[in-house]
Amino acid sequence: MTAKASRVTAARPMTEIPYSPFNLLTDLPRRQLALMAQSATALFRGSQELRRIQQETAQRASEHYEEAVARLRDCDYSELMALQAEMFRFNMQEVTQYWQQLSTASMKMQAEMVSTAREVAIESGTEPTLDSLQRVFAATLNGSGSAAAPH
Repeated sequence: MTAKASRVTAARPMTEIPYSPFNLLTDLPRRQLALMAQSATALFRGSQELRRIQQETAQRASEHYEEAVARLRDCDYSELMALQAEMFRFNMQEVTQYWQQLSTASMKMQAEMVSTAREVAIESGTEPTLDSLQRVFAATLNGSGSAAAPH
């Protein structure tokens, strides 16, 4: 190697070589931390949405039950039967709506977390497969940064 070639190599920082093993190895902790932070952010946003749904449902139920208590104070038998039927209808409607909202919010949260894992995998230069996305997703859930054992 000539003296000029060694000066050029020494002057160029290691980060300019995009696919050197050293760069990939030193970049791995940053990528893992970025994946975990993005996954945690998606999880926290999803948790906030689930809590919002629970709060709104509890508020509606509380108001409805307060109204029912007020109506029960001065009702005869036929009003009691009508109120009981109306309470049953309200409960069934609210339960259905509540679980639909929870499942929708959960699926959105899961899709956002998988999307995050996919983006990180694409950033690393590989087109992710379903199996690799599942391994990355499982690794973020167990917090280890390494894939979980297959079942």
